[in-house]
Amino acid sequence: IALFRSEKYNERNTDPDSAASQMLLSGKRHASGMEFNFAGRITPAWEVFYNHTWIPDARIDVSSQTLAVNGTGAQVQGDRSALTPRHSASLWTTYRITPMWRVGSGLNYRGEQNPDGARTKVAAAFTTVDAMAEYTLNDANVLKFNVSNLTNKLYADSLYRGFYAPGAPRRLELSWKSMF
Repeated sequence: IALFRSEKYNERNTDPDSAASQMLLSGKRHASGMEFNFAGRITPAWEVFYNHTWIPDARIDVSSQTLAVNGTGAQVQGDRSALTPRHSASLWTTYRITPMWRVGSGLNYRGEQNPDGARTKVAAAFTTVDAMAEYTLNDANVLKFNVSNLTNKLYADSLYRGFYAPGAPRRLELSWKSMF
């Protein structure tokens, strides 16, 4: 378990005395929260890993930005920092079926968030599912099959003011690990 507080100084802000083309290094923001990590074995064959990050407090402390008349625009003092979900988590578990076969699956979660400069837009929270199967030929050779985003979930991964970049679609990977 970890508690954290991070502060960022000299954040870029538009110079209010110019034609909005000059930037000042005058802003400040902070984020405070907790991170929980648990890893272990439930049985000799069953492993579990869990990580959860909770950021209840992420604010713009100092900003020269102002809202447009219609209430839109960049983040202003007091706003929650953009691109900062309150919760993100991952859960992964594997189970050794036989000495040669191991299977596993995992969940990856990210809470809702909004892009900088688009205060009225919110990207929905999402969860993706991953899976794997592993076959150990001998002490030096392992064959592994991974499926990322098993359900082919469409989600907003990178957020920008006017658009988003979707997260990776379902991906299949077959790998061979050899230790000589």
